Amino acid sequence: MGGLVECKWGPSHTFGIRQQTHHTTVKHWQETKRILDRLAELTAAGQGAAIACVIRISGSAYRRPGARFLIAADGSTLGGISGGCLEEDVRQTGLGVIETGECRMLHYETGNDDEAMWGLGLGCDGTVDIFVVSAARLGYPKVLNQLRKMLDGNSPFAVITIIGNTSSANGAEFDNRIVVLKTGPDQPKCTGIDEEFLALVRVAAKNGVSHTIEAKGMCAFVELFEPPPYLVICGASDDAIPMVRSAADAGFRVVVLDHRPAYLVSERFPTAWQLIETLPGDDAEIPSTADTFVVLKTHNLTRDKEWARRFLATPVPYLGLLGPQARCEEIVQEATEHDRKRIFGPVGLDLGAEGPEQVGLSVVSELLAVRSGRSPNHLKNRDAPIHDPA
Repeated sequence: MGGLVECKWGPSHTFGIRQQTHHTTVKHWQETKRILDRLAELTAAGQGAAIACVIRISGSAYRRPGARFLIAADGSTLGGISGGCLEEDVRQTGLGVIETGECRMLHYETGNDDEAMWGLGLGCDGTVDIFVVSAARLGYPKVLNQLRKMLDGNSPFAVITIIGNTSSANGAEFDNRIVVLKTGPDQPKCTGIDEEFLALVRVAAKNGVSHTIEAKGMCAFVELFEPPPYLVICGASDDAIPMVRSAADAGFRVVVLDHRPAYLVSERFPTAWQLIETLPGDDAEIPSTADTFVVLKTHNLTRDKEWARRFLATPVPYLGLLGPQARCEEIVQEATEHDRKRIFGPVGLDLGAEGPEQVGLSVVSELLAVRSGRSPNHLKNRDAPIHDPA
């Protein structure tokens, strides 16, 4: 079974204002955690499961390589590998995989041709390759538990899934092991996998994009995991509740700060990653990395100024300010020209939003646009694919 091996592909991506794009989606890390947690529950209940994973796309595709779909023996599912058009077919395949123990490679052509191989006549003009395999065959619980522990950390890493022989139609001859490639000290070597092939995998991981590789008579899916970004929200009033929920649903690790303990309860913020009772002058340990987004909404001008000074002294790339233009200018009037490039006030996109729920969506939409290096616009006016090439 696969073990941990070292993979040094360089430092984590450095986020730049409206420039740097990230090759893994914000949701990738958190979605994988949820699927592995559900898999642990199924295993404890003695129920088999299969995992479907998008490993290759071309043209238009709703999900990116690495998107997963868990199929339980009772027919229940979690996750997704399309916008809903492929899931039922993949679910049926997954149930068969659980029954037979074989793995399957599915190729979908989502154009208009109903006669195309695995074609569903969806009119999306793309192709999607999906690998479906039983959890036991991937090395559960040992190796998948290693992966789950990595997802509790805060370091980027890569995973390879051995799909099979390049000459094999479905990879059924292989133990489809997962190998976790991580940074840090030397790790035990992975037994049973060609060392030259692993060397090629390490090189492929440096490219920073999840993709399949074929070499040395083997085929593998190389998947990059980047820790999800933080969103720090200063102020735990009621209007923060829908913003926290929307951001967590989008994949952010949401941290809520407030000096009032009665407001910082999990019943109000069940999806928050962390609730911290603190004031700007305290020495509380708060995420302030180059992949941390901050929104100030304490509804107290003096306190917002203090928080702004604290975060502008850190490398955070985004500081959002709730309120009208004049109030925002009052908060950051001493900011340098360089700092103003990362100040977004009033915070959010111009959606005509009204009320906490709509404002929350406006703010989270802006966060996603900034992190993706996109200038918000109507997709109908975009003269390029919706997603960057995989």
